Amino acid sequence: MDHLLAIRTFQRIVETRSFTKAAAHLGLPRSTVSKALKDLEAHLGIKLIQRTTRSVTLTIEGAEYYQRISRLVARLDETETAMRDRGAAAKGRLRIDLHSSLANFVLLPILDEFRERHPHIQLALGIGDRPVNLIEEGVDCVIRAGELADSSLIGRTLYKDRLVTCASPDYLEKFGVPRRVADLENGHRVVGYFSAATGEAWPLRFRNRGGEKQVLNFDIATNDSAALINMLVRGMGVGQTHASVAKNFLQSGQLVPLLEDATHTRFPVSIIYPPTKQLNARLRLFIDWMVERLSGYHA
Repeated sequence: MDHLLAIRTFQRIVETRSFTKAAAHLGLPRSTVSKALKDLEAHLGIKLIQRTTRSVTLTIEGAEYYQRISRLVARLDETETAMRDRGAAAKGRLRIDLHSSLANFVLLPILDEFRERHPHIQLALGIGDRPVNLIEEGVDCVIRAGELADSSLIGRTLYKDRLVTCASPDYLEKFGVPRRVADLENGHRVVGYFSAATGEAWPLRFRNRGGEKQVLNFDIATNDSAALINMLVRGMGVGQTHASVAKNFLQSGQLVPLLEDATHTRFPVSIIYPPTKQLNARLRLFIDWMVERLSGYHA
């Protein structure tokens, strides 16, 4: 038995939740993947995975083994990558996933700086608001707003963002300026956002006497965060977005901030990657550049 191959095979089965996907990731026949797992289980004398025709489930022993070997394999990968990259220019493909508003209004305006520094790194940007599975989809890292929901991932905070309620001058001239949150439910048009993954509407959130007030009466909504900005700029209504992506529109006067005393939600914007993803030179350089470039960003 090739012990290291068997361990990597087990790890990939767990992360993709599929023997077929694990085989595709490893470039091996499915039969080889099945045999490698069987040999590993025989070597350890324990059952690691319960298999059915529809699912792959870890046993208690399998979950513990996965946690332990993942840390070891990550260290091994980092060591090997460091040796390979020593004295060599970083090159190759780097897949990055991020929301469309962060891509269009935060990353893309500064990305040429990174490309000039590292011309041999090929960037593949996955732009959209649909959540991705980093392992299954071969994504090196994601840039996301909000608290880190998955504790198995590693996140480095780039900057602190906040929500801003806003509308265009044309809209305010036509419909008036809302002075209270309650005004949004009486004679105003509201631009909303709904999840690209679930279709669930995200309410506008306001602080209200120590609690929270939510507004869900949308007149028009989108599941694309960059489109939301464009809808606000075009005067379609009042809405909420991230201050970092609306910054230039607010400074230019294309959008006007509203109800500022009631809009205080703050959250981190982070770059996230899985602990089992080898931190190769490409990814390390991109993360360091992002931290350097955006750590002092004030939304």
